[in-house]
Amino acid sequence: MIDTLRTTRPGARGVRALTLGALALLLTVPAAAQQSDPAPSPETQASYRIPGWSFTPSLALGATYDTNVALIDAPADIGNTQGDTFFNIVPGGQLEFIGKYTDFSANYRGFIRRYLELDALNSYDQRASLSVKRLFSRRLTVSARDSFADTPTTDDTEVFGVPFRRAGSRTNTLGVASDYRFTKYTSLSSRYDQTWVEFDRPDVFLSGGWIHAVRNELSHRLSERVALGGEYTYRYATLDEGNRNFAFQDAGGVVHLSLGPHTTADLAGGFALLNDRNLDVTRTGPYVRLSLTQALERVTLGANYDRQYVPSFGFGGSSNSQELRGWVQMPLRPGLYTQGSAAWRRMTPFETNALQLDTIWIRSALGYAAARWARVELLYTFTRQDSIVTGGEVNRHRIGVQFVISQPMRLH
Repeated sequence: MIDTLRTTRPGARGVRALTLGALALLLTVPAAAQQSDPAPSPETQASYRIPGWSFTPSLALGATYDTNVALIDAPADIGNTQGDTFFNIVPGGQLEFIGKYTDFSANYRGFIRRYLELDALNSYDQRASLSVKRLFSRRLTVSARDSFADTPTTDDTEVFGVPFRRAGSRTNTLGVASDYRFTKYTSLSSRYDQTWVEFDRPDVFLSGGWIHAVRNELSHRLSERVALGGEYTYRYATLDEGNRNFAFQDAGGVVHLSLGPHTTADLAGGFALLNDRNLDVTRTGPYVRLSLTQALERVTLGANYDRQYVPSFGFGGSSNSQELRGWVQMPLRPGLYTQGSAAWRRMTPFETNALQLDTIWIRSALGYAAARWARVELLYTFTRQDSIVTGGEVNRHRIGVQFVISQPMRLH
């Protein structure tokens, strides 16, 4: 038997939004490392946390204006780029199980895009994810998550070192993690991640491949507010059909702080080593990771900073990366909500003939729940990339509106 559930303000957590004040905040505080939990992903629907099995079908209909459909720098003779309007149809669904010891979620969304004038750019893209978390005992928790994305342009991938191109890309990330408590105060966290990237139009600046990563952290809680520990991470990357191979190692200390009933902070830093196995070159240097989260009754804010050596799927093969990321979630008044994120990343390749990339992503939305099962959203996305060469600056604005229907159903 299937029961339709009544809920309040559906999807308030499942969209991204950014008001001007929130944007100013996001751009002035340090922000998200990839190891930390970022703002909710746009392809992930809201979880209603219904005990037992539930299914949430959804459908979004809307229109968006894109100012730079070709993802190129504005030609000097005309001073602007070609834009067009596209219409969206986004069918989706989420299957969940919430149990005493086990959580399970499977999510899918398809994106049907039809351009008003440039029908050659029409596309059908997909995003899907699968996650499970199991509490085996009071000491051991194991979780796994797999996410897949098929996007028509590279500015939506956010993988390391990729220049903006109108080229289809597919990414898949698998993560398996465990947390084990040896004692009341001492715990071991382990994680394995596998990332795969592929492009439709590989060229000199686009290179697919694989990254395998293993991370272990041993921490000991000194008090209710402070925990100290050490971490070690090993990553192996094989890029460009196996023609480029890199090994990365990070070893250092971690500090976990509880700054108040609603505020937490994490700090990590240490020694990083990069080995380019093709060129037989070894590089060393520091790595740093900082994060801050504040969760109040009506507002959640997050900010992270990360500096590390990373493999690059575009320029250079390997790079020194710096990244700032922040996000905000908050209801404004009954039925009205806002949520958004902003990120800045600088990629500095080690090879002298490669180019530095400065990239900005801003995603925002303002929504109104017209009914328990329906909402209207105003969406805005801005992406910018500068490769520090003449004609290497690409700016893209997308602004649109969509109507979303979404209602959870309990499965018996």
